[in-house]
Amino acid sequence: MAKSALEYYADSMGNVVLKDSNGTPSIFVRHPKQNSKEFDDNLPDHVHPAFIVNNTTDPALLIGKYMSSELTSGGTQYSLPNMPPKVSMTYDNFLTKMKAFGGNVTGLTIADHGLLVLIAHKKGFVSHGNNNYCADYRAGTKYTIGESVAVDAKRIFRGWEYTCKKAHITAATLLPTDAPAYWEKGKQVGGTPVTSQFSSDNNYSGYNTLTGSGPIDWNFLDDPCMEADIQGNAFEQVYGVRLVNCEIQILADNNAADPDADLSASSSAWRAIKPHANDNGFDLVAPGTSGTVHYTWANSKITLDTVAPTFDNQNRGTNFKDIAVNTTNLPYVPYILQELGLAPLPGTTVDGYFYITFTAEERVARRGGVYSNTSSAGVACLAFSYARSSSYVTYGARPRSRQTA
Repeated sequence: MAKSALEYYADSMGNVVLKDSNGTPSIFVRHPKQNSKEFDDNLPDHVHPAFIVNNTTDPALLIGKYMSSELTSGGTQYSLPNMPPKVSMTYDNFLTKMKAFGGNVTGLTIADHGLLVLIAHKKGFVSHGNNNYCADYRAGTKYTIGESVAVDAKRIFRGWEYTCKKAHITAATLLPTDAPAYWEKGKQVGGTPVTSQFSSDNNYSGYNTLTGSGPIDWNFLDDPCMEADIQGNAFEQVYGVRLVNCEIQILADNNAADPDADLSASSSAWRAIKPHANDNGFDLVAPGTSGTVHYTWANSKITLDTVAPTFDNQNRGTNFKDIAVNTTNLPYVPYILQELGLAPLPGTTVDGYFYITFTAEERVARRGGVYSNTSSAGVACLAFSYARSSSYVTYGARPRSRQTA
């Protein structure tokens, strides 16, 4: 069968095309197997856990080039360009719909996320994306209703830069797209907005942008061959990690990447992290074991500790690079936390805020940031803020798959 134009495009980018049982494609970025020490000398010289599934080491892994989208309402999720990213679906429903693709496709895991964080760490990569209503906050000032604007003032609206031609008070009746006597359209600096979301935004800008429609620097490593929309747009669900009592619980290696993995709330596969007293090693133990790693709040920072915090149901955040450690209880940070992007390496500059709701209830992870996070969005941005049943316009997903040969 002849290749489609989409497949030729993917081939030209060095990407991998997988097809579901109906022949519908998805595009993935291939990441070859790497050792953790390749990213930082503080890490062990062993294969990064993202490549190990059920004790089998894969030669590569595949991450969706694009955020999850659908071709039929409520149907299978795909990785395709120029699509509205699917949002407003729960953690479990996203996983079901991504696995419906078939084969080894499932949802992005914490080990995958950790790999991206380590790549960004090694490269010194600073990410950009839809973090300010269809543009990056560094691209300029966003358009807002009810503002006094002077001649030659520049505003970003629906991903484009506009210059004010006539001083006025901005209004819904004088949107830059509808009032050429007041605004001159300039260069495109953002992505193409999802039109159905215009009326939901008080400034009529829209929230999310079509997958892969932004500038090149919205791609991982500023490379058009790599993952698009790596930050901003909508938080992406992350599987294989959760907090219960603010205790960090994971599945071993990248076992969460097995489509048959049990990631339910009651799964017996969840393990807590018991640090070694004399080195940065660890043991995976039953949740609730005394002395396992938790997140707490101390000195106005998210802090790694071996005791539970005070539960006040407040959502708090810290820049990823500034996450602290209670060295009295945790003299050595288990290296697995750094491999998974759950704790920073010394001196890292990887961008993104870390959010936690300090509750005893289960909280699942979502990565990258959203359309309104501005400087808080980033590769390392991770939020343990909501339950698996939560569903908002700020929640999306990204598929991943294994390459086993």
